[in-house]
Amino acid sequence: MIQDPSNFNAATEVDPAVRRGRFDAVVELNRQICREHYLLRMRVDPDGPRFPATEPGQFVQLGCREPELEQDQLLGRDLQWSADSPPHPGQIELCQSVAYLRRPFSLSGRGDDEKGTWLEVVHRVVGVGTAWLAELKVGDRLDLIGPLGNQFDLPEDKSLGLLVGGGVGLPPMFYLAESMKRSGWDGIGFVGAMTQDLLAVELASDVAPHPEAQPTACVQEFARHGYPTVVTTDDGTVGLPGWITNGLLRVLEEISETDAARAVVFTCGPEMMMQTVMQLATRFGMDCQVCLEQAMACGMGTCQSCVVRIEEHEQPHATTGEGRPWRYRLACTDGPIFPADQVVW
Repeated sequence: MIQDPSNFNAATEVDPAVRRGRFDAVVELNRQICREHYLLRMRVDPDGPRFPATEPGQFVQLGCREPELEQDQLLGRDLQWSADSPPHPGQIELCQSVAYLRRPFSLSGRGDDEKGTWLEVVHRVVGVGTAWLAELKVGDRLDLIGPLGNQFDLPEDKSLGLLVGGGVGLPPMFYLAESMKRSGWDGIGFVGAMTQDLLAVELASDVAPHPEAQPTACVQEFARHGYPTVVTTDDGTVGLPGWITNGLLRVLEEISETDAARAVVFTCGPEMMMQTVMQLATRFGMDCQVCLEQAMACGMGTCQSCVVRIEEHEQPHATTGEGRPWRYRLACTDGPIFPADQVVW
């Protein structure tokens, strides 16, 4: 039992042998951020075990359906019918729209207090599962598995993070910014979307995004940690017109040699965006870490559905046409964070 909530430390309250598990949770907040994105905060059941320690880059698998559904409802029963009677399937996924498989979501935040642990994710409505999440109200129940995956690395010899997030690649950047601040790092955020009403951030009311990519305190999720942000939109409705990589390039072209030497680029978003970010980081002599967004069914290495090609010289599966050796790795257990220069795009 926690005697003094102000001294709460998750690391001391969680059994270190418990790395992950299934947890019940209750919705504390489900707020629409923009046209298609929602911020979902879940309170892990305080009557259950403490949620294990987490790090930026890790994710959870959410059950995007009623957690009360019984196993036999999901699996169905034997079909019974005669020549004069149609069959009556029992599987719920055949009778109504329901997300049978869990969905992976990067953690965008975490908090621990006397009530236990709350977790935040940002989700975009793209199908039946996320549509179900969007309808959740405060007090509704859901369940999750986690924490899963590995984490971003903050090298001891670096101290400046360039956080590049496109679309639903933004959530792990928010969590990473919090960790960077605790570690004494400086940072600059980069936020991009097709248009302003698809920006999954809270824009400041008193500071506008700069139209020429000068970092300003215009995005609350980064500004609360003291980090300025560059905002880009493809159609130019706010910030710099064009892709997020255009904004990154402008900053890199003006960065000092001292800052370049202490900088690491972190990125998550569409594959083509991350590949260009990696190329820019290489061009300016910076390390780059990518958070890969692969489709996942289980998130725990069982289904083998999230394979990625990673450069490996020992026991490679194959080589590229340029002679680069690679081996399949799993985004869910070996990743989702990888050194960008090791990914075979």
